[in-house]
Amino acid sequence: MIRRLVVAGLLLAGVLSAQDKSKKRETYDFQPLMTQVWEAWSTLNPDNAARFYSKDAQRTFFDLSPMKYTGWTEYAAGVKKVFADYSSAKFTLTGTSHVAQRPTIAWATATGHGTLTKKTGAKDDLDFRWTVLWEKSGDDWLIVHEHVSVPMAAPRPAVVPPVTTAKPATAPKK
Repeated sequence: MIRRLVVAGLLLAGVLSAQDKSKKRETYDFQPLMTQVWEAWSTLNPDNAARFYSKDAQRTFFDLSPMKYTGWTEYAAGVKKVFADYSSAKFTLTGTSHVAQRPTIAWATATGHGTLTKKTGAKDDLDFRWTVLWEKSGDDWLIVHEHVSVPMAAPRPAVVPPVTTAKPATAPKK
């Protein structure tokens, strides 16, 4: 009797395990999507990036300047003002990206480099960090939160006064 229960339990465990393995999680390749997002921002026109973003008015997006936007409408309007002094830009992802995905949500971290050319011809170069959260909406993955930041400049080394050595005291001459 016990042997039959053990065998039945093992068979049941095997069947359940086989069913679990047959349910492969569908994964999406986010790398091309990440590149497309930054190519859209390289046009300096938020309308070109709009298709990648959730339009929910309560979404929060952290950018370089100003620090925070609430909703896509505010984000697009604010970025237009920031980009007003520039004639061109090129943003590229550099280094290693990391993406984690669940059935309807995904998040990623990446680093990148941007070169922005001002209308005066001067160039601004920056390295940036990007953290992004996507949510699946129908067949699309939309950005529901984003955080873009730049590393702080390294502090200047402290000025160290020159080292002076005291002259050894000498005994008075007799």
